[in-house]
Amino acid sequence: MAHPSNALIIGGGIAGLSAAIALSRVGVRCDVVELADEAPPGASVSISGRAAEALDELGVYAECYANGTPFTDSSSLTQMDSAGHVTSAGPGLPQWPGAKTAIGIYRPVLLRILADAARGLGVTIRSGVTLVSADERADGSLVTTSDGEQQCYDLVVGADGIGSTTRSDLFPDAPGPTYSGQISLRWMAPGPPVADQGWYHGPVGRLGFYSLPQDLVYLPAVVDAPDRTHLTDDDVHALFTELLDSYTAPAVVELRRRLTPDAEVICRPFDWILVPDRWHRGRTILIGDAAHATTAHLGQGAGMALEDAVVLAQCVSTSATLSEAFEAFMTRRYDRVRTVVETSVALSRLEQEGSAPRENVAVIQTALQTLAQPY
Repeated sequence: MAHPSNALIIGGGIAGLSAAIALSRVGVRCDVVELADEAPPGASVSISGRAAEALDELGVYAECYANGTPFTDSSSLTQMDSAGHVTSAGPGLPQWPGAKTAIGIYRPVLLRILADAARGLGVTIRSGVTLVSADERADGSLVTTSDGEQQCYDLVVGADGIGSTTRSDLFPDAPGPTYSGQISLRWMAPGPPVADQGWYHGPVGRLGFYSLPQDLVYLPAVVDAPDRTHLTDDDVHALFTELLDSYTAPAVVELRRRLTPDAEVICRPFDWILVPDRWHRGRTILIGDAAHATTAHLGQGAGMALEDAVVLAQCVSTSATLSEAFEAFMTRRYDRVRTVVETSVALSRLEQEGSAPRENVAVIQTALQTLAQPY
C-alpha cells in the first residue's frame, strides 16, 4: 500500500473533522460522511494538556481560545462539599515550556470551527450520509455510501463514535461498550457567569460548572445508577432537580434558580470501550470514540480524539506504506489512550465506593503527569 492520496472519513464529529483537517494538511484529499442531518444537541468540552497543542497543529487553537473559556489555573477543579466549603484543592495542571492554556468550548462552536477549517482545505462534508459497503481491492477500498455514491479510496477512517458500525464491521467479534454504573447529566444554563466554579459533592451526586462566553454556564453532573435503565425526559428533569435541590452552596442555588420546566438536560449512560491494540484492518482504521470511548472523569475524551487525528496524519506523512503508518500510529497511541480509559473507569469505581474526593484527585494527578508527555 502506497502513501494514500485520498481518504473517506466516516463520522463528522470532533475526531472525524479533525482527521480531515490533519490529513488534508499533509496532502490527502478527504471526504467526510456524517449520518446525522444536523449536529445533535451539545454541551461543552474541555481541551487541556497536550490536546491543546493538537488544536494548534490543526490551525484552530486561536479561534477556539477566542470563542471559549481559558483555564489559567486549576481553580475549576477545586473540590467542595454540598454547602460550598472547600474540601481539597484540585489537581495541579502540569506545565512545560510553551504549553498552551487549557480551554472549555461549547461543542457546537467547536464543530463549526472544525468544519469551516476542513472546508477551507477542500474537504467535502456530506450530512445524512453513511457507509453502506466497502470492498477491499488491491488498488483501494471501493466504497458505496447511502446517497448512492461509489468511489475508491486509499484510506478509510472510522470516526463514528462509541456505537461505531465501522468497528462492528471491522471486528465483528470485538466486545461492545461496557456500562460503568453511572450516568452523566449535562445542562447549558442560560445567563451570566456564576462565581465559585469547581466540583461540588452532595448526597445525590457530584456536579461542577464553568461559564462560557455565549452567556451560558456549563453544568455537568455525575450520578450513580447501578442498573442501566431508560429514563424519560421527565425522569431526567426530576433527577436533575433533585440533584440541585440537595445543595445549599450559593453558586448551585443560583443555578437551580435558572432551571425551568422546559430546560434541556442531556442524559447519557457512562459507557466505555477500549478496542484491543489493533484498530485497523486492510485500509481501514478506527480513531476516537470508535476505538476508545471513555467516561468523562479525566475530561480527556475530546482531547484524545484530537490527538488521534494529528498523530494519524503524522504517521501517514512519514511512512512508506499505509500498513507501516498504521503500526506507527498504534505504537504511539495505544498506551496513552489506555491510561485515559482505565484511569477514568477506576475513578468511576472509586466514586461509587464512596471514596474521599482527595483520593480521586491523587489518581487524576498521576494520570495527568503521564499525559503531559508529548503524544
